[in-house]
Amino acid sequence: MKRPEQTEHPEYFKKYIDLVKGDNVIKTLENQIISMQAFLSEIPEEKENYSYQKDKWTIKEVIGHIIDTERIMSYRALRFARGDKSELAGFEQEDYVKNANFNERSLYSLVHEFGVLRESNITMFESFNENMLNNKGKASGRETSVRAIIFLIAGHQAHHLGVIEKKYLN
Repeated sequence: MKRPEQTEHPEYFKKYIDLVKGDNVIKTLENQIISMQAFLSEIPEEKENYSYQKDKWTIKEVIGHIIDTERIMSYRALRFARGDKSELAGFEQEDYVKNANFNERSLYSLVHEFGVLRESNITMFESFNENMLNNKGKASGRETSVRAIIFLIAGHQAHHLGVIEKKYLN
C-alpha cells in the first residue's frame, strides 16, 4: 500500500503518518500488536494508574484512548471504503476518556482488547482493494482517504506509546 499523499488527509494527520516508516502499513500494524504487549508488560503495576501531571490521563487511559480512536477511525475507514458519502461527526476525546472506566480495568484487559480490535481491523484493511483505499469521505468537516486513516491508526499508536515512554516512565 503506497503512502498517502498530503492531499488525502487533513494537515494534523501528518505528524502521525510521518511516524509510520515505509509503505507496508499492514506489517506495521501487525508488529504493533506484539510490540505494545511487550512494552506494556514491563510497566510496574503501581504505574498503571499514574498520571505525570494533574489533568493528564493515566497510562490506562492513554491505552483506552488508543483503542477508542482506532475503533472510531476504523469505522470511518469502513464507511468511506464502501462509498458512504454521509459526513461523519467528530468526537471529543476528553469526553470519551472521562466517560470510560479504563482505570477500573486491568492493563491486561486493555491490551487484550487492543489486540482483538487490531486483528479484526487488519483483516478488514487487507480486504480493501486499491479503489477502496483511494475512496475519501468527510469526518469532522475534513476530507480524508481510507489509506490515510490506516496510516493514521498506526502512527497514532506510535505517538502515544512514545509519550508514555518519555513522560510516564522516566
